[in-house]
Amino acid sequence: MLIERIMKKAQTIPAQAAFTEADNSYTYRDLGDAVHQIVEQLNQLALNDRPILVFGKNNFLSLTAMLASNAVGHAYIPVDEHTPLERVAAIVEASKPALVISTSAIDGSTKQVLGEPLLITEFQANPAFDFSMLDLSKAVSGHATTYIIYTSGTTGVPKGVEVSHDNLASFVAWMLSDFEQIVDNKYLAQPLFSFDLSIFSLYPSLVSGGELVSLSRDEVGNFKKLFERLNQATINTWISTPSFVDMLLVDPSFKQANHSALQQFIFCGEELTLKTARRLQEKFPDVKIYNTYGPTEATGAISSVLIDDKLLAANDRLPVGKAKPGVKLAVEQGEIIIMGDSVGNGYFENPQKTRASFVTIEGQPAFKTGDAGSLDADGMLHYQGRMDFQVKFNGYRIELQDIEANLVMNEHVEQAVMIPRYNEDHKVTALIAVIKPHAYSTDKATMRQISKAIKADLLTRVMDYMLPTKFVYFEELPLNQNGKIDRKLLAEKVAG
Repeated sequence: MLIERIMKKAQTIPAQAAFTEADNSYTYRDLGDAVHQIVEQLNQLALNDRPILVFGKNNFLSLTAMLASNAVGHAYIPVDEHTPLERVAAIVEASKPALVISTSAIDGSTKQVLGEPLLITEFQANPAFDFSMLDLSKAVSGHATTYIIYTSGTTGVPKGVEVSHDNLASFVAWMLSDFEQIVDNKYLAQPLFSFDLSIFSLYPSLVSGGELVSLSRDEVGNFKKLFERLNQATINTWISTPSFVDMLLVDPSFKQANHSALQQFIFCGEELTLKTARRLQEKFPDVKIYNTYGPTEATGAISSVLIDDKLLAANDRLPVGKAKPGVKLAVEQGEIIIMGDSVGNGYFENPQKTRASFVTIEGQPAFKTGDAGSLDADGMLHYQGRMDFQVKFNGYRIELQDIEANLVMNEHVEQAVMIPRYNEDHKVTALIAVIKPHAYSTDKATMRQISKAIKADLLTRVMDYMLPTKFVYFEELPLNQNGKIDRKLLAEKVAG
């Protein structure tokens, strides 16, 4: 079991740092102690067998709450504290958790949504703690679900992706064997725990006795704080989306001389462009760059490739690699199909959507990704974009129809269509909301006020990274020959 492996490793290096925040560092002994304290509280409750929702920041307490949930045999659902309350409510309604653990103090309106959460807002070390006190006999194992991550749904209702313990164990084994093997590896832990990119650092680090260098939301949102923290931290393995590193590359100080310990970049979550890879090579000539690919439904990533000069020269779009052990790839009618031990358990209590995407091929579990792609003669996978209305923007997977469904709830909106704008590197650079308002006006000031009201209302229902970057208004939206809104024509109209 992964939790057992983590605690056995912790027992051998109790004084070593496991998780470092801006103002605090926690050892592996602290990790075991904190998990044990939460387990003791959970064991006193009469819980049903449903998952436990963990609400809070990307911090040590949230991490230990997730591990403790698994330790007592429950899947966990990570939900960031900045998630709009309506969306939190939708996740609570869909998941019906056995318990909510909040690692952040909550106000009255949040409490109304979460019910009566178990509040765990501070850690005080127990001097008497010993690892032998931690009972892992009920821990999640095998095919049982270890976590559920909620992603955008086409109806505006989030859908929960179930990943099993064995899925995650296979992923961890791959991360610890197919990338750079670094003693006392220090991993950047920047992605939200509610974003599956976070598993790239969390579990490989803890299983191998590494250190997680955590960035808070406040640090990521403040350029000055962010660079101060990064320039002070020692990081060996960099995990992020390409967009996050694009933001940093703007600053001249982001270079190898200021990050001499860095040995590898590992990217996932969106397309790594030639432009970004080349800029990284220039600024970090001795650091290896890995491109990976995989949807949440297939446990983080299922392919990888080391980016070198040969690949950069031979491709207009960088390949996303060859399949990890235990996975077989196929392309059927242009769609990437993933088969093998990385394919998750389905969408939580959503059999209709599960049947549509999770199938069995050649006796193996398989996932129909909805991604367009191709396989070359060497088995290298080339990603060619989404086949439906789903996009990656700033590293986040976003269902455009999710935003549309929430836009039309606004009193000003009669119809709404989301149009992604792509640059020459095939990367989404903007999300344009094309709207037919109930009261169309040619007065620009009036429409600006309407945009402001729509944006404020939308923020109460969707994550901030899903907000449209531009609003465009039409008195009527064009229809195609099937009587549907002509998205292609709209895209042409709003181009430029």
